[in-house]
Amino acid sequence: QHLISSSKWLQIHGLKRNKLSLSQILSQIGFQHRKDYVTTLGKLVASRYADGLFPQYERAQDGSVFNLTAKKELILHFVDRLMRAIELYKQRMEWLTSDSRQIFGVIQERYIVIVLDFGTAAPTEFDLCRDALSMVLVEQVTQIAKFNLIR
Repeated sequence: QHLISSSKWLQIHGLKRNKLSLSQILSQIGFQHRKDYVTTLGKLVASRYADGLFPQYERAQDGSVFNLTAKKELILHFVDRLMRAIELYKQRMEWLTSDSRQIFGVIQERYIVIVLDFGTAAPTEFDLCRDALSMVLVEQVTQIAKFNLIR
């Protein structure tokens, strides 16, 4: 995978970008059940033309109710797209938490300086640091324009 930030990755692969957020899906598979104020009655009135006709979904954040009108095929299409998005997110998380990225994160800068100070390191700590440094050099620094090591 490319060494891009998570925010940039989400701009490309995020749910909103791919029209898979809850509100975007709901707008494509149904319509919102409305309550409007009727001035002649002086109160809120909810439509009853669809009562019991459609399955309904109540959104937890704001309590708004949606009548679901989509056919099974369309809903299965969204299920498939969401499952692919979940798999992509899992892959990204595994990549972010593996190898040198687990220790150093994703290095995004074009120029870096790595400062090494092993003055008080025990031999086992030195070996761990050397292995981590080797990983970051191979996996990430090779893709950077310029770097310096200061010892």
